[in-house]
Amino acid sequence: RINTRIEDHLDAFREFLMSQSKSRTYVASMIRYVQKISEGCNFKRMRDLKPTELITWLNKQTARGMGARTRNMHRCAMIRFANWAEEFKRLPYNPFRRVPKMKEKLDRRHERRALTLDEIAKLLDAAESRPLREVSLVRTGPNKGKPHANTREEIKEEAKRLGKERKLIYATLIYTGLRKSELKSITVGQVFLDAEIPHIVLRNRDSKNGEGGVLPLHPTLVSHLREWLGVRGEVTPKDKLFNVYSSLSHVLNRDLAFAGIEKRDTLDRVIDVHALRHTHCTILQGQAGVDIGVAQKSMRHSSLSMTLNYTHTDISAVANGINRLPDLLGGKPAENN
Repeated sequence: RINTRIEDHLDAFREFLMSQSKSRTYVASMIRYVQKISEGCNFKRMRDLKPTELITWLNKQTARGMGARTRNMHRCAMIRFANWAEEFKRLPYNPFRRVPKMKEKLDRRHERRALTLDEIAKLLDAAESRPLREVSLVRTGPNKGKPHANTREEIKEEAKRLGKERKLIYATLIYTGLRKSELKSITVGQVFLDAEIPHIVLRNRDSKNGEGGVLPLHPTLVSHLREWLGVRGEVTPKDKLFNVYSSLSHVLNRDLAFAGIEKRDTLDRVIDVHALRHTHCTILQGQAGVDIGVAQKSMRHSSLSMTLNYTHTDISAVANGINRLPDLLGGKPAENN
């Protein structure tokens, strides 16, 4: 079997991953990474799989700016593929078993931060208002930047609808902790606004860990979602709740700029779409003060340590604790704060 083409094994590998109850997003990523690496390393047949070529390719990607986590995901795909091939006698052994994993904690290029409550308000306002402002401005010529005198009403109405949807996309990501790909999968039929406890049902196949979940909804979000569905008119249970476009990260960058929020702070921590999930966890722990176990459940994490990695403690909360320490130098008790 070592002389067979790699492409001839991918369908069977895909079926194997699906049988392990992996999400469609995970399976598609694994297949895509194997194809990408095979092309980059010129792996055409199973006999071509060699660790030195893979390490060289990974190092080149790192030099070009690939982050440690993304690099490790590519490495994981090839190891998983080779493990499967060895188990089912398509390879005599896994040649990638000793390919080293990069330490992600040393790569800080994608260290995220949570948004503050004030920043959330500014972002949601920018998301709703920017589409209308953009269609109302002259884009070229001597009047560039000035309001159009005759923007058609149907264009304005579509801009308002787009702004409302974008605002709700961000708000739903923050309120629920859903990942972008997970929210993209949600249909109207998975949203239960009139239940005793309003909630969204995330299907197993659409979640990252393949386990799905039931996500309670905040009362404010419930009312806005009900209004949103009313604006859309007739919808079927199979219709998507939102049009979560692939370019959402680029749209978020423009909304951040419009809101006057720096994408990177002075410590080089970044705000991206996944940072909205960090924001959800941080608000639960900081402002809401829920138990860490509840936050773990909401985040659908397998361990508490992972949840703690998503919790960004505000310096004022730490300062409040520090200020409660006794005066160790002057012998005077610290004032209560």
